[in-house]
Amino acid sequence: MDFELIERLMRMLEQSDLNELDVTEGGMRVRLAKQRAGGGLAPHLDIGHELLETILSAPAELFLTTKAGMAGTFYRAPAPGAEPFVEVGSFIREGDQLGIVEAMKMLNPVEAECDGVIIAIHVADGGSVEPGVALFDIEPILP
Repeated sequence: MDFELIERLMRMLEQSDLNELDVTEGGMRVRLAKQRAGGGLAPHLDIGHELLETILSAPAELFLTTKAGMAGTFYRAPAPGAEPFVEVGSFIREGDQLGIVEAMKMLNPVEAECDGVIIAIHVADGGSVEPGVALFDIEPILP
């Protein structure tokens, strides 16, 4: 099992609703698990051979989804009438501001979690969001 595959599995686990992933291939075992907010492992789900085959054959060009961290109003630009922070096709760097979620009169930046390219924007400017709502899909650029 190579490190690229392990990295792909980590990204897939992060994006999924699964809490744990245990894969054995060629005598090597990799177990990945998310942690709960209060510490400790979340309950796990055993996956079958068919899902494992899907994971192992998935393309390397997986995307990451940036989600709203709180309820509020989503803005694509720093001010009314200003150019949006990003568009589909924009190259971004980790930490770049992608948008704003306004909650209780506070402007909370939405920042890129990795270097990549914006491949989808899911919420219109001025749209309402709840925690966990998909805002952007990013195709990561790996070093």
